[in-house]
Amino acid sequence: MPTDETNQPDPTESGADFRVLLQRLIRQYEDSGTDVPEVDDVLLRWAAALPDHAPDPGWPGLARHLLDALAAPSAGLAAPAALADEPPVATSGDLRTRLRALAADYARDRAWRADRRARGEWAGDGGGWASASLAGFLESWDSWLDASLGRPPRFPGVPPVEPVTWASVAWQLGAARVYE
Repeated sequence: MPTDETNQPDPTESGADFRVLLQRLIRQYEDSGTDVPEVDDVLLRWAAALPDHAPDPGWPGLARHLLDALAAPSAGLAAPAALADEPPVATSGDLRTRLRALAADYARDRAWRADRRARGEWAGDGGGWASASLAGFLESWDSWLDASLGRPPRFPGVPPVEPVTWASVAWQLGAARVYE
């Protein structure tokens, strides 16, 4: 679990607690300079650590998985690939597959932005990802949670944010991908 300045455990028992964690990480990665991992690297680290079958994570488990992924050694960058049809996520193994697909899609988006910049073209809007940095991705996730916690899903077939299941984690990550 994250710790505060006194190295006491910082429990992440609720969506509000998880948002505090995200905000702390956003500040950390905004101030880190060049030591910030790429989003796809973090997603691949997370995927590597997930077992095929584990109980739904809840907020504490989600925080632990995210922090473990951030602390893990680099997994490298993903090979670019467009995000294909996304099968439903019901298990930790399904989420692992989704994390790998999101990592490849992020790599595709990064390559698209680099190509645009190399040609002297503006690379702001038009990619599939709302954010081009880890801090930006975490900020999008936090903003989406702020708009979604305590509210029913906006679209049919969307799982509720709470309780935190593997399906709701997949939905959170997909929403953070595009949320501005």
